[in-house]
Amino acid sequence: MRTNALRPIHIGLALLIAIPALAADFSVEQAGAPPADGVPEAVTTMLHGEGVRVKDPDGKVVAEFWGRKSAFEGDPASGFGIRFTTIPEGALVGLVQFPDKGSDYREQHIPPGIYTLRYGLHPEDGDHMGVAPSRDFVLLTPAAADTEASRNYGFDDLVELSYKVGNSHPTVARAEMADGDGSPNIWQNDLEHWVVDLKMVGEPIGIVVYGHADE
Repeated sequence: MRTNALRPIHIGLALLIAIPALAADFSVEQAGAPPADGVPEAVTTMLHGEGVRVKDPDGKVVAEFWGRKSAFEGDPASGFGIRFTTIPEGALVGLVQFPDKGSDYREQHIPPGIYTLRYGLHPEDGDHMGVAPSRDFVLLTPAAADTEASRNYGFDDLVELSYKVGNSHPTVARAEMADGDGSPNIWQNDLEHWVVDLKMVGEPIGIVVYGHADE
């Protein structure tokens, strides 16, 4: 089921914010320019000048997202279980900032801060079977450590960069095909995960902000 009705979310893929589920609604709105402090200039210049802000039922900002505006370079990912056919593996797709600690799709802790979002694919191996209907994810990396904005990281290097978040497994957010045009929008996918659409070059991308893997 897809709907624009707003519900409680953890930002993070759960993407990101560790707060109790509440009965009242969350909301989304336009955000301003991406932060400059703690973010390499090469990253901010690749982003749209406006992002999307997620607020809790009390009106508190729990996260802000900015999508990539610069054209991708390199060959896009392709193969079984891949739905985003215009994005190269390891490419920068956006930035996220959140003020409070959160948890990722695997329910790992995420410290408050600013993180780049890079497109990644979960491996085709037994350890990842059934993790999600497709292989599409984004990996969080500390923005200050992501000094090669235009680089499309290979799998191993992207995993190493994501380890800098501080978890024993890469910190991941589930990626979905967007339900809208990238304007502020939040909706529920077939797994009853809540997804925020992020404006991006070519086509928008959806980031799961509430929901986690069943494993």
